[in-house]
Amino acid sequence: MKTNPELWPEDTSLRRKSIGIEFRGNEFLGHMVAPSEASGPRPLVVVIHNYQGLKGFDVDVAEYLARVGYVGLAIDMYGNDVPADERDFPADTAQIMPFQKQCFEAMVKLDHDHELLRSLFDCWIRTGLAEDWVAGDSAPSAIGYCFGGMVVIEGVRGGLNLAGVVSFHGLLQTGEDPSASNFGAERPALKPCENRYNTDSVILIENGAEDHLVTAQNRERFFAEMDAADVDWSFHDHAKTPHGFALPARLGPPGRLHEAADRRSTQNMLSLFRELYPDVEQKAVSPNAAGTRIP
Repeated sequence: MKTNPELWPEDTSLRRKSIGIEFRGNEFLGHMVAPSEASGPRPLVVVIHNYQGLKGFDVDVAEYLARVGYVGLAIDMYGNDVPADERDFPADTAQIMPFQKQCFEAMVKLDHDHELLRSLFDCWIRTGLAEDWVAGDSAPSAIGYCFGGMVVIEGVRGGLNLAGVVSFHGLLQTGEDPSASNFGAERPALKPCENRYNTDSVILIENGAEDHLVTAQNRERFFAEMDAADVDWSFHDHAKTPHGFALPARLGPPGRLHEAADRRSTQNMLSLFRELYPDVEQKAVSPNAAGTRIP
């Protein structure tokens, strides 16, 4: 996928490749973007999509990270369960319900089977670290939106090799999305597994104060869980901000961009990465992948 001309001028020095994996009978295709060859290997940041699946926006996020100075890898968690050409929100209203049902079925298949979700995520992390463009001696980080935000937290619960994770309007507990039943997606039996918390990882939560999917009870449970596990975390509430605040309008109804919250949460993410990877000089890049101006 090429540069989005509405966001940034073309940079021919950026390196790009598509990476396919096969995992338990399913096929997945991700997209990596890295700084110029002269930059040498850089730390990996994995990007995980919202409930729609991997699409252009997620690759734009990977490119934004590459322009800043990291290797961005936008991964696919759905594979053939949601075909690559069926992840954009439909313009035809008659197709909205089938689209929602297909996406939510793919989501609950993963978030109700913790071992499956963690193992697929771990496969992607190992695949990314094996690439020559990536600094294999640095633990990678991961960021995720909505469903993807839940996944990155689950990676820490699973003890995966992650220096830090950032959740943008993600659920705090796995397999509890109350909206799944609204689109005819049947919930499979919940399959939890043992937690092996990565206590070397840092969790950063960027949350909308008016996010209907993150209740006061969800927060209290999350804080207590992570404190008991001795996991380092930060939680930022953004005033008058809904679910989906970091997603642009071009995604359709899931995109409810709130520019102030998106700007501040992006800056918080970059601050964490400066802490985790002090040897990487971040380049100033504006806008971000959602089109929000970053000072």
